[in-house]
Amino acid sequence: MKGYIKDIKIAAFRGIRSLQLDDLLPINIITGDNNCGKTSVLEVLGSLEAPENFSFWRTLLRKGNSPVMSGGMTFYEGFYDLFDADSDLKRLEYTVKTLDNRSTNVVLTAQEDMELLTEEEHAKLCGFFYVRDEEDNEPVLMPVSKLLMEVRVNGKKISEDCIYDGQNRFRVAIRSPEKTGKKASERKVIYISPIRHAEGDVFLSSILNDPELYEDMLAILREYDKDIISINYDRNENSTSGRGLYKILSRSHKKALPLNVYGDGMKKAILLMSAVVRAKDGILLLDEFETAIHTSAMDKTFRWILETCMKLNVQVFLTSHSKEAIEKVLRCAPDLQNQMAVYTLYKDQGKTTARRLTGGKAIMVQDDMGLELR
Repeated sequence: MKGYIKDIKIAAFRGIRSLQLDDLLPINIITGDNNCGKTSVLEVLGSLEAPENFSFWRTLLRKGNSPVMSGGMTFYEGFYDLFDADSDLKRLEYTVKTLDNRSTNVVLTAQEDMELLTEEEHAKLCGFFYVRDEEDNEPVLMPVSKLLMEVRVNGKKISEDCIYDGQNRFRVAIRSPEKTGKKASERKVIYISPIRHAEGDVFLSSILNDPELYEDMLAILREYDKDIISINYDRNENSTSGRGLYKILSRSHKKALPLNVYGDGMKKAILLMSAVVRAKDGILLLDEFETAIHTSAMDKTFRWILETCMKLNVQVFLTSHSKEAIEKVLRCAPDLQNQMAVYTLYKDQGKTTARRLTGGKAIMVQDDMGLELR
């Protein structure tokens, strides 16, 4: 419990300014209209695992984990967009406090500058192959904009890097002034995006080693395939990658089938449940958690997730703008309603504010007053 986050204040991040979430509980539901900052709150929390690591900040560009940008956006543009578009000050800042009264302040800043690069140097940054004309005696210099970035934790500078305009390849080399090699935080954080299940990326190794949780998971998965018997890892010796596959054995089929041939509902349920186990003693962030989960399976799936989070000391943050999904979470585990808090985000005069309700109060607001939580 001591590692649980009690309060978070986001001074500036993307479109969020001066947002305060107080009295966080083991289970926290974040809702509100589109573009109110729900995903941004999870991104801030996700950075707590390694705020000094620019590889993490790169993933926030919402272009995935590839070192190569696509879709016409450069890394320079992506990093630029992390900061408040309405402010000339390139500063991202937040502070979290835990139940044991430890406080962590993280500040990421960027300063715009200019540097003269040769055409060859700039071409490589942009991912192009450069062939120099043999008749050129002197390399041609060109002015290129760049962002000088640094991260400070509790006032101490812990890493720095730079990114150039036009750069669409970014292999991060963390440069710490102290060269300690130590992480600024040892907190475990697992983030699940709304579409991650489509990538086939799961954490099943964690749950397959726990017989009790494995049996519990199979019971839930029978909501998706009533004939499921087991899930096993099949190491394919003929695979060129050397990797195997997770396969599901079911009475519905003549042989075990790879997980990736199943529907999104099954894949999403397995991903969520395995992520809970992987996040033991840490933080679990579920963005639009209801995506791909069929309504008929929500009660059992969500109840297992919440009860197992409590059992494994996992603080969970869920975002959604679905009234039905929020109600399902609030009502699926009545014994845990006093461990839930609902935060509804609003934009007010350029700032982001939050209304907080406990789980029990949120249900009463809906039932007795007919008010929506979104």
